Amino acid sequence: MYDQIVPKNHFLRKLAAAVDFSFVNELCQDAYPNFGKAGNRPYEPAMLFKIIFLAFLYNVSLRDMEEQINDRLSFKWFLGLAVNDPAPDHSTITVFRDRLGADIFESIFNQIVNIADGKGLVHERLKLLDSTDIAANVDLAKLAKKHQGESENYIDDNSPDRDARFGRKSDQKQIYGFKQHTAIDADTGIIEAIEITPANVLDLDVVDPLVAKVKKSRDGRRKTKVCADKGYDTNENHSIIESHNCKSFIIIKKNRKVEKLKQRMRSNIYKNTVAERYKVERIFAESKSNHGLAKCRWLGKWKTQIQAYLTASVLNCKRIVSLTCLNFA
Repeated sequence: MYDQIVPKNHFLRKLAAAVDFSFVNELCQDAYPNFGKAGNRPYEPAMLFKIIFLAFLYNVSLRDMEEQINDRLSFKWFLGLAVNDPAPDHSTITVFRDRLGADIFESIFNQIVNIADGKGLVHERLKLLDSTDIAANVDLAKLAKKHQGESENYIDDNSPDRDARFGRKSDQKQIYGFKQHTAIDADTGIIEAIEITPANVLDLDVVDPLVAKVKKSRDGRRKTKVCADKGYDTNENHSIIESHNCKSFIIIKKNRKVEKLKQRMRSNIYKNTVAERYKVERIFAESKSNHGLAKCRWLGKWKTQIQAYLTASVLNCKRIVSLTCLNFA
C-alpha cells in the first residue's frame, strides 16, 4: 500500500535515503536503558525523534502530531509504522522530549552535521556568524509596557519565562526572549554550530564557542575565513578568530584606527567575502517563516535550545537532500 500511495519522489523518501536516523537509538541509550532488552520495551527512540522532527519540518505542534500521523500515510511510512498502527499519543512525545533534554538533542544535531560532512557538504573556505532573536512565548506587549525604561538585565519574577530577557537587535528593535547565535558553512548553508543565550547577551560575546565548533582548514597557508557583521568588531574577537587558526573578516566599523584592519577593508578579497553575508539571513528567514523559529514553542532556555537544535537539524537535512538527491527517482 505504501508503494502505491507514497510517491517515489516524496521528500520523506528522499530524506530516508539520505539520512539514516538509527544513530539516535545509540545516543539515547542512557535515557532509555531498557531499550533492546527483553520485557515491556518503550517505543524506539529513533522513531520518537522522527515524530518531533516531522513536527518541526511541517511546523505542527506536538499535540497535533498524533492526529497528523494517523491521517497521513507518508508519515507512517517514514516512521516505520504499519498502516493500521496507531500513533503514539502526544504525552509520550512530550515525555520523550523532556527525558532527552537539550544535551542529547545537541548530540543529534552534531551527528547530522557529521553526516553532512561525510557527504562532502561541510567545507573549510568560509564560515558566517550571525544571530537572530526568538521571541519568548509570553505577552510581549504587556511586558514591554510594564517594564519600559528598565535595564535589559531586569528579571521579572512574574514572567511566565524567567530565563528570557529584554534585549536589542538594533537601536529601533527591542526584543524579549532569546538569541540564537549561529555559524554556517557559506558554500552549502549547513548550520555547523548554535549557541542559545538570553536576548540581553551581546553577539560579540559568543564568537569563541561558535568558531571552536566549526570545521576549519588544516592548511596553514590557506586559513578558513570567518565573516560577521560590525557588531562583532572588537580587537578581542579578531584575536579569538586568529587563535583558532582562521582569518577574521568581521566587518570593520568605519571609525576604526587599526591600520592593519583598514588595509584589509580595501582589499578585493574582503569586499567579496563580506558580500556573502546575505546567505545566513536567508537561512534565518526560512527557519522563521517555515519552521516556527520566530517564537519559542515552549518556556525556558533549555526547551528553546531543543527548539533551536531541532530547527537546525531540519534545515540541515533539507540541505542534505537538495544537494545529494537531485537525481532521486
